[in-house]
Amino acid sequence: MGIRFTLPPLMEQALPVLEKLVQQGFEAVFVGGCVRDTAMGLPIKDVDIATSARPEQVLSIFPRCIPTGLQHGTVTVLHDDVPYEVTTYRTESEYEKHRRPLHVEFIDRLDGDLLRRDLTINAMAMDLNGELYDPFEGMDDLHNQLVRCVGDADARFQEDALRMLRSIRFASQFAFSIAYTTWRALIRHRELLQHIAMERVQSELDRMISGAHPERALHLLAASRLLRHCGTALPAADKLAGAYAATAAPQAFYPISTLSEVEDPDSRYAALLMTGTITIPEAEETLKALRFPTQRLHAITAVLQVQEAMKREPEAELRTVWTNAVLQYGEEAARTWLALVQWNKQHVLHYATDRLRAWIDGMAAVHLKQLKLNGRQLAEGFSKEPGTWTGLLLKRLLMEVALDKLPNDKEALLKQAQIWNIEDR
Repeated sequence: MGIRFTLPPLMEQALPVLEKLVQQGFEAVFVGGCVRDTAMGLPIKDVDIATSARPEQVLSIFPRCIPTGLQHGTVTVLHDDVPYEVTTYRTESEYEKHRRPLHVEFIDRLDGDLLRRDLTINAMAMDLNGELYDPFEGMDDLHNQLVRCVGDADARFQEDALRMLRSIRFASQFAFSIAYTTWRALIRHRELLQHIAMERVQSELDRMISGAHPERALHLLAASRLLRHCGTALPAADKLAGAYAATAAPQAFYPISTLSEVEDPDSRYAALLMTGTITIPEAEETLKALRFPTQRLHAITAVLQVQEAMKREPEAELRTVWTNAVLQYGEEAARTWLALVQWNKQHVLHYATDRLRAWIDGMAAVHLKQLKLNGRQLAEGFSKEPGTWTGLLLKRLLMEVALDKLPNDKEALLKQAQIWNIEDR
């Protein structure tokens, strides 16, 4: 008799799907992450079901279905308007380009289905009574806090090279170690990562960086040198790996062990890329290679540009340079950078964070739309046609307002512009 668990609410809600399959004479079990997380006492996010029923049999049993991926044996069953992926037990043939199986064969035995999975902790099943089926000793690995491939690690990684990144992701997510045989196989086959789409690489990195233990992921990525073997070169990969163990430089961001204290993933990426050795072009090229969406890429590089702007400032000009950085790269990027400087006690400007925050909080305007004078009004005040000159003059006025040298008042702004016009003649 296996270990029996109390099913969490999401799995209880799915029980009618399993019960109906069993009533029709088929096997049906919960598989994958929901089983692993239930065994660990963690909340589950979704539910996956595996069955001995063929896809066409699943379609005939349930009145509301979506033929999601029939060639791979997956049918989405709708029960009480909740979708559940129901997949037929299967084995997989030779893999194409170390990623996807060329063919799948439907089978009747659960063991064969679990054998094709990546890690022992993901190769457990649970029946409708909560009884665990664990042919590959996944529970032992959970107790020993170990990430281990199912069966032959060399075969698993050669079948699907993405599993190397997944192994590191799960080790970092749960603060587990990677089994020696699995680690050695990862090192042997790391060149196969070149076959994996960069979007998938980025997705796994996102999960690592946004997880509970990003520093563990960075340690394993650095030790394995896995990112050196991506299909598209990552210029910052080697430097990021080196940064993990490097000695802090004057303006480098090296307190990686506390990276989990940084709130959002993109701020964590910015913190990593703000090392003293990674240039902005290298960072930008790396983010582009990883297929970061344009909005995220711009948000992260804007933080790096604030860092670059703040590198060279003499103390006497700190407020002016800070204000210029806020206006040029945006309030959001500036505040993100400021939060990272607050987090990193080694940063040369850590001592100044209170002043920098007070200055940005006190800025009456940080972009031209907030000025109480627009280009048309400025041109009317000078009895001239609007042009390039209006934009340049408004930016100059914005700087004075942000520095608290000039009130954000239409008349005061226009008067100052007229004074400058006279002085510049």
